[in-house]
Amino acid sequence: MSLLIGASLVALGFLTGLSGAVIPGPFFVFVLSDSMRKGALSGPLTVIGHISVESPTIVVLLFLGLRLTEYFIKFKAFIYLIGGITLILMASYILRAVLRPSPPPYHHQQEANGNPRYLYRYGSSVLGGFLLTAFNPSFIPWWITIGWATLLTGMESPIWNGVLFVIIGHFLSDFAWYSLVSFTSSRGRRFFSGRGYKQAMLTMGAVMAALGFAFLLSGSSSLL
Repeated sequence: MSLLIGASLVALGFLTGLSGAVIPGPFFVFVLSDSMRKGALSGPLTVIGHISVESPTIVVLLFLGLRLTEYFIKFKAFIYLIGGITLILMASYILRAVLRPSPPPYHHQQEANGNPRYLYRYGSSVLGGFLLTAFNPSFIPWWITIGWATLLTGMESPIWNGVLFVIIGHFLSDFAWYSLVSFTSSRGRRFFSGRGYKQAMLTMGAVMAALGFAFLLSGSSSLL
């Protein structure tokens, strides 16, 4: 019985997590562009950066509950402004990589047996996931609405560690969705060559920059 309840809570966390994961936004655009340049591991590692922000947020929610609503309202303008600046910086990085030829996203080294070995530069993927989560204006509102309701279901379940199953399901949804996005976009890179690849990257950078300016506008209006 406990196993069945635990499985249902994991499923609940997974499905509600997808409600936020599948919505196109800055995080989604970043994973797409990063995966096209680096490969299929970009998505899972970006999610690690995301979870590094999400985990303490969940802990705070469990202790403070909906009182975080007041916190968000108080710092709403700040979150929008910093989020906008972060998006624009991310967009400038993407655009610069496309417009100005840069070193490939991996180091090619020779192993002792003569076979090639590739060391990918994935540190920026984790950092990107961290920044795009920490300064995403929709992050806290999602958690104090859908996320909090999901955690509450886990806490009120008949089994002792029900909330843990919900959290596991939520993390699995992020890893599953963005691993799929990363894999398909990295595989699709072979269909982009020369001008096509450049145009796709420019479009992604432009979308991210536009979102950044929209956040800056929202933050500025909140200060008035």
